[in-house]
Formats: sequence, structure tokens, C-alpha cells
Amino acid sequence: MAGKSSGLGALACYESSSEEEGPSPSKSLQQHEQHTGTKLSRSKQQHQQEDRDGVTLQNCKRKLDSDDEQSLSFGKDTKRIRTKDVEKRHQLPSVPTDILQMFSDKRAMEGRKENPGEHGGRIRSFPHVAGNWATHVYVSFEPDADFTDGVKHLLGCLEAEVQLQQVEEYHISLSRTLSLTFHWIQPFIDSLRDSLRHTERFFCTFHGAKLYTNDEKTRSFLGLEVTGGHDHLLQLVQGVDSCLEEFRLQKYYKNPSFHMTVGWCVGNAHEDTQQFNQKLQASLSEAQDEFPSLGGFLVQEIKCKSGNRFFSFPLR
Repeated sequence: MAGKSSGLGALACYESSSEEEGPSPSKSLQQHEQHTGTKLSRSKQQHQQEDRDGVTLQNCKRKLDSDDEQSLSFGKDTKRIRTKDVEKRHQLPSVPTDILQMFSDKRAMEGRKENPGEHGGRIRSFPHVAGNWATHVYVSFEPDADFTDGVKHLLGCLEAEVQLQQVEEYHISLSRTLSLTFHWIQPFIDSLRDSLRHTERFFCTFHGAKLYTNDEKTRSFLGLEVTGGHDHLLQLVQGVDSCLEEFRLQKYYKNPSFHMTVGWCVGNAHEDTQQFNQKLQASLSEAQDEFPSLGGFLVQEIKCKSGNRFFSFPLR
């Protein structure tokens, strides 16, 4: 019995030892299949993830390419806009026609030596300076044929004493001939217009004549002296002087002798003898009797000449 039991125990031990040493073949096959399935499943998931990553990468690449194209397009548009802006900044505005006309003569842009022969022997009161314009304010007068014929008759009566040329334009001065810087012309005209805007028309009459010379004694003038309208002319001078003072320019004479120049000559031809004055007044009276227009005129307009530009100020 004891030997039999011992044999059974040994067999049991053998079986137990066999189970501990490794699984059975069927169980091992099953575990192998499960392990292989797990590997395949993991491989499949890995491939799917790689496919998804590939799609995501392609989408990102397309997006980057699209952004690059838009950036390039935006850069080109920006460059075009900036180029246009630069071109606009470099394009200078066109010069107004009025200014071009003032500078149409090239000599007006640079200092030059005056040739008195070009102006009938007359000499400038002040030298020409580029950018400065000779400016003069005066009462404008448009003569008729009767007036010009009367002037011609008067000058003829004085030929034995003084040789005078008949003027081409008739006026009564309200200022000296002044030098005005170009960029101040329009502001000066605006100030002058404002000062004269309430002035009404009035009559000027002539009684007597006189020879005048300019300040430099380079020219002489024969003028018809104003008697009627003298006070109105004084008021005009006061208005013009206020504008001149604003621009620091020299005012008119303190006690002006208003006159209309009808003849002129070069040099100082002043004749202050009693005999000459008697003949001058007698000749004027004779001319006024024959030519009534020499008696006076209606003042309707004030003008200002600056350079080669004329500005008009009609009276009310």
C-alpha cells in the first residue's frame, strides 16, 4: 500500500511539475493567435493614424501655399499702392496760368542791366531785382478823341520852350512807384480792394497846368492840375496809404499836387520863369475852349499795375 501510494504521489508530482513547466500545446496556440491578432490590430491602427497624419500634413501644406500666394499677392498690391503714392508725391502741382504769364519774359526772372534806349531814354527809379515788381496805384482814365487832340494842341503851343512827347496812357497817381515782392502782390491787392470798396464816383476838373520832375530828376512831366475833386482824391490816398503801411511800403507825398500827366521828356526840363508859366496857362485856356474834354472827367475806376498785371477796382 505504501509503495502504491508512493507511486501515485510521484505521478501527481510529475503531472504538477509538467503543468508548472509550460502550457499545453492547445493553450499555447491560442495565446499565439491572440498575440498575433493584437499585433495586426496595432499595425492597422498605426497605418490609419499615419494616413490621418498624412492628410493633415497635406492640408497644412495647401494652407501654407495658399497663405504664401495671398501674401505675395498682397505684397504686390501693397507695392503697387506704395509706388503710386510715391509717384503722386513726386508729381508737382501745375502752375496757375496767371503766374506763368507774369514770368513769360525770361528777363523778369533774373537781374539785368537796363537799356534806356528800349524805353525812350527813361531810366528806372530803382534797379530791377528778380522777384520784385514795380507797383503803382492810380486813377484810370480812358480819353476820347477830343481829349487827345486837345493835348496834342497844347504840346504844340509849347514846342519853342520844351520838347514834350504825348503820353500813351492817362492817369492820376495815388501812390509812388514801389517795389513789391511777388508773393505779396495778391495780399496787397486784397487789402486795397477792401479799402476802396465803399468809394463812390466823383468828378475831377482841371484848372491850370504845371511842369513836374520825378524824385531822381531824370524825367520831366507836363501835368493838368486837379482843382475839383481834390478832397476825394485825398481820401483815396489815405486808403491806399493804409495798405502801403500794412506792407511797410513808402506812403504817398504828404501834401500831394494831384495832376494828370499829358506829356513828358527825359531830364530836368523844369521851367519856373514867369514868362513860361504865363504862356502855359494861356495855352491851356485856349485848348480847353477848343477841346472841352480837357476840362475834366468822371472818376469811375481805380487801377493798380504790378509788373505786367493790371488790377481794377470799379467805384460805386
